[in-house]
Amino acid sequence: MSRADDALMLADAKALFAEGRAFAWNLISTRLTQFSYFDRQLEHPVWKGRKILDFGGNIGTFLVGAGEHVAHDDYWCIDLNPAVVEQGRRTYPQAHFVHYNRYSPQYNPNGVRHLPIPDCGVKFDMILAFSVFTHVDQNEMLELVGQLRGMLASEGVLAFTFFDPHYDLSLSDPARPPGSAVGHYLGSPGTNKIAKRAQWYVLIDDKLYAEPGDKFCHQTRVGTPLEDYCSYFTADYMAALFPGATVHPPISPEWQHCCILKKTE
Repeated sequence: MSRADDALMLADAKALFAEGRAFAWNLISTRLTQFSYFDRQLEHPVWKGRKILDFGGNIGTFLVGAGEHVAHDDYWCIDLNPAVVEQGRRTYPQAHFVHYNRYSPQYNPNGVRHLPIPDCGVKFDMILAFSVFTHVDQNEMLELVGQLRGMLASEGVLAFTFFDPHYDLSLSDPARPPGSAVGHYLGSPGTNKIAKRAQWYVLIDDKLYAEPGDKFCHQTRVGTPLEDYCSYFTADYMAALFPGATVHPPISPEWQHCCILKKTE
């Protein structure tokens, strides 16, 4: 399949969702940089012949960037929304798309709370998650990462992205003004010193919460459709949460850090 064919299929998918199918407002991903990002973060590993899980991979646009590096029948994608899983199957019929019917207020509001990750019947050499744990709280991230590590082959690697609240976005995109994504919240009058020193945050719409515990875990709260929910973890705190992990800074033009883990012993 050529890049032109891939682009055409993506355009067809976007048109399909624009017709008004369930939760069309922001589900379809057009990001094509996932492969190049992880290829560089993982120092250009051998991809061919490896079993790859794209956790939260939407309609599989990872495959567009991967090109000939990844065989479609070695690629699995797990996603929360059945509509994008359906479209992924249509777009890449040789790949494997699995619906994960877990509750998410934004991506799967009719899902089941606390549902474990589906067993794909295979151990993976690489599990990748781009901008997935940026939309869940600490508790849910820890739970899901633990499950994903159990799905790795003996020499497998898990790599996922996260937002650091203090990262200067202009380092990745010089066109942006200097400052972090939450800097103006932390610098606002009335923000106490404890909040400014917090190691993780949840930002829901325009309200920032510092180290909120499990108060905003999707599996215990009722979220609202269309809410803007982002989580932020300092790089040092992420390394402390996952001993033995390596944490890498963003690679331009992305501004997400990368945490890399091996299989749990």
